[in-house]
Amino acid sequence: MKETLCQCQTTPNVNERATAVTVAIPADLLEQLQEAATVAGTDYQSLLLCYARQGLINSGAQLKRGQFVEHVKEVLEKHGVQTNVIEEIFSKFLY
Repeated sequence: MKETLCQCQTTPNVNERATAVTVAIPADLLEQLQEAATVAGTDYQSLLLCYARQGLINSGAQLKRGQFVEHVKEVLEKHGVQTNVIEEIFSKFLY
């Protein structure tokens, strides 16, 4: 039974430029990845790429939120809001 484990494309895109890399990962992690790929009906390399893409998408959103927060803090400081007040505000809204 094929199962969706990753939201990205799990089949290689022949039109996409690729570079070969060597990565050392723990043996148990590779085994888990291979088992998951079997369940998903794909190969472990494609599933690994999918997980990497998905992680980058999630990290990108988190990075943009962090940049926004830093920009807001700078604007508030520019308008005379004390640093301790800014920190208190963000400690209430960010978790």
